[in-house]
Amino acid sequence: MNDRLNGLLKLFKKDPNDSFLIYGIALEYKSRKKYAEAEDYFKILLGKDSNYVPAYMQYALLKEEMNDISKAKDIYSEGINIARINGDTHAAKEMEEFLDELN
Repeated sequence: MNDRLNGLLKLFKKDPNDSFLIYGIALEYKSRKKYAEAEDYFKILLGKDSNYVPAYMQYALLKEEMNDISKAKDIYSEGINIARINGDTHAAKEMEEFLDELN
């Protein structure tokens, strides 16, 4: 583990409800191709903060990297709905484009 990931994990122990921090940990694991760990943190994040729109796209991209296309489609669809509810049309359109590529 590098210093950045160690630092994020230490901060997480102090504040396990910080959505941005959890997102950062998930991305750090994803960038290291530690997919199971990344998925765990995406699940933690979306369980605590289902309106954290960027997590849906990154989680779906992770599932694509894991070759779980069906699950990636489900996550994109859910993310599109959440983005629309939150008025984030840019994120919704971006995820729609990724979803269209999988169909």
